[in-house]
Amino acid sequence: PLELSSYNTLLGIFARAGLAYKAECLLHELEVSKSSEWNQVESFRAPEPNQMSYNLVIKAISRSNEKNSVTVERAWNILYRLGYPKKGDTSRTPMQLSIDTLNSMLKLLSKRGLAAEAESLLNAMDDFIVEGRLKRNIAALLSSYEATLEALGRCKTIDAAKRAEELVTRMEVVGELGGEFQPSLLAYNTLLNCYANAGMAGKSEALLERINQMHEAGRISSPPDIVSFGSTIKAIANSGKSQENAVARAEALAESVGHGNEVIYALRLKLLAKWGLGEEAERLLAKMKEEYGSGNLKNEPSVIHYTCVLNAWAKSDDENAVSRAEALFRSMTENNEIDLDLAAYHGMMLNYSLRGQVEKAETFLFDDIMATHKPNRNSFTMLIDAYARCSSKDVGEKAMKTLNKMRELHAAGNKELAPDDVTYASVIRCKMKNGKLSSIRDMTEFEKFLMMRELQIESWPFRHQESYLEASLLDKTK
Repeated sequence: PLELSSYNTLLGIFARAGLAYKAECLLHELEVSKSSEWNQVESFRAPEPNQMSYNLVIKAISRSNEKNSVTVERAWNILYRLGYPKKGDTSRTPMQLSIDTLNSMLKLLSKRGLAAEAESLLNAMDDFIVEGRLKRNIAALLSSYEATLEALGRCKTIDAAKRAEELVTRMEVVGELGGEFQPSLLAYNTLLNCYANAGMAGKSEALLERINQMHEAGRISSPPDIVSFGSTIKAIANSGKSQENAVARAEALAESVGHGNEVIYALRLKLLAKWGLGEEAERLLAKMKEEYGSGNLKNEPSVIHYTCVLNAWAKSDDENAVSRAEALFRSMTENNEIDLDLAAYHGMMLNYSLRGQVEKAETFLFDDIMATHKPNRNSFTMLIDAYARCSSKDVGEKAMKTLNKMRELHAAGNKELAPDDVTYASVIRCKMKNGKLSSIRDMTEFEKFLMMRELQIESWPFRHQESYLEASLLDKTK
């Protein structure tokens, strides 16, 4: 029989490739062989799986493309087989677990954004260390906290930033009490990302300054990096700061970095796009090109940067915005260094959609997008929204025709064309333009019922305010 190292090598290959099913099957083979009759014969005895074996299988599950809850449950079952206590189990059964194996589980939870489960596991690990059931390892435990913070950075709950802040404070307190435990730059950057997602610009800027001070005092080895500054700019973009204040602060932070960086430029361009500052966005793009030409920037502007400028023109109130966007898009198509993706085409499409320019939107979707890419629901929804924004009152039929086309293509196998609430909301707004029904806000429950029956939907799509629909439509350029 093969030695355990050979099995673990194969498990390692499965883990790197994210082949969870194959890794689990091989682990099962090793576990079953322990109780097999053949295993009692010396010449046929198979090796027993060790900590590395289980660790690698959980890594394989973590790296797999399976996103359902069953995959996480399978990983938990592996931990239970190693003695990890199930919920409600108060016994102190000896565990065959290491921090490395538990960290693999934390990373799996982190990738799925399952912050509550990650926090619960981290708390259990701290308890196990105090009880002497888990061997303390400072470096590995630091990774445990970082993985839990990353899970908080990926979850969408309102209190994620507060919980991440408390976790970092907990790390700092342990360090101050002599635990040789200091949050890393990665931990602080993850907290900055949580602040950014929540639009907490003030806290982001304060933490950025504190990281710099800690570095100067020798308490942390690395100064704020591009991720630190980028997350702070993102927080400003997501905050309620005024246009002038937000743009000025983002520019000041970018200058403090001291050198050009593609990520910083992209975040600044997204901020300008939020406010519809097309002229300013195009000037910043030109500056980026100049920095690349002079050797101060490693890479030239990518399709991401150009698309941000298209989005800025889409929301601009400049009377020449559409022609400026068309000129920019034309230059993108002529630049062989730019690989135009669907998001870039959506950036141009948004310019027509938000202004109700139906003929241009139709031509662009059917002649340009469909000739080069496989359209998704966002492509068609922007066309329907163009109908809703135009001055014509007979667009209800066109909207229904477009919706039915989406359904046909979806039924034919294009899974990306399933209509969503934003699609249906745009269709309803089109049908309201014929003047036969009252405004959407004043519709009776019976009128809503008839509309839902006609559209063959089970729930009313206007679950949020109109601002939600506007934000969702802009998000469809992604």
